[in-house]
Amino acid sequence: MIATLRRRVGFGVGLAAAAGVFVLPQLWLLSLSLKSKAGVYEYPPRWIPVEGSLANYRFALTHTQVPWYLWNSAVVAITATAVTLLAAIPAAYVLSRERFSGRGPLLASLLAVQMVSPVILLVPIYRVIERLGLIDTRAGLILVYAAMQVPFTVWVLKNFFDAVPRSLFEAARLDGATRARTLWTIVLPIVTPGLGATAVFNLAAYWSEFGLALVLLDSQERFTMPLGLFSFQSAYDTDWQLLAAASFIALAPVLAAFVLLQRFFVAGLTAGAVKG
Repeated sequence: MIATLRRRVGFGVGLAAAAGVFVLPQLWLLSLSLKSKAGVYEYPPRWIPVEGSLANYRFALTHTQVPWYLWNSAVVAITATAVTLLAAIPAAYVLSRERFSGRGPLLASLLAVQMVSPVILLVPIYRVIERLGLIDTRAGLILVYAAMQVPFTVWVLKNFFDAVPRSLFEAARLDGATRARTLWTIVLPIVTPGLGATAVFNLAAYWSEFGLALVLLDSQERFTMPLGLFSFQSAYDTDWQLLAAASFIALAPVLAAFVLLQRFFVAGLTAGAVKG
């Protein structure tokens, strides 16, 4: 019993330490965003500002282009996530349930492609988007994001499709359901947790991506949130309290999406689908 208690205490301490690594920087960012410019450089630094206020948030939302950056990021991230799922779901379903020549090499090639950093492909990506006339457009950025993330999404969704009991497919076949109908009416409702988890992961990746957006976007009115935050910095003087407020504003939608969809990360994949 003592050994079990020690394991539980050790596990709890480990979880608390891991949570602290992620939470403490966010709390410090929040603290900075509530300070004045003088308070930022106060020594010793204070976690809780003496005269904290929301003035930095009001200024960021009313006197800067942060709302426009948020809109651009929302349009790009949501649309790219939808395009990625629309392309990846049928591919993952076929790779999971169909056996055909070349299936193994195709799976291996998807994994190999995912290991290639987008930074290495910046020049050819730019040339392709330029030939399509989509430089400095949200559509071009969405197209690149979806193309880069489809291999990973296919791999993740394939694992969820693999876990669906084969008896469901056999029952659907006996009822005369086509492959497409089986996918959309039977399989997708079962793998909803997987779809939700994958959507949140892709959404967060698109929301925070910087390198590709920096290369493909030129006009400030089309900047996404990471580029907008970068433009807050100056070579001579940076208002760190405003940058912190804008950063926390950018962080809020991702946190909200995770809170709203967190049940998908713990829900049983086939709960209630088949009675044991």
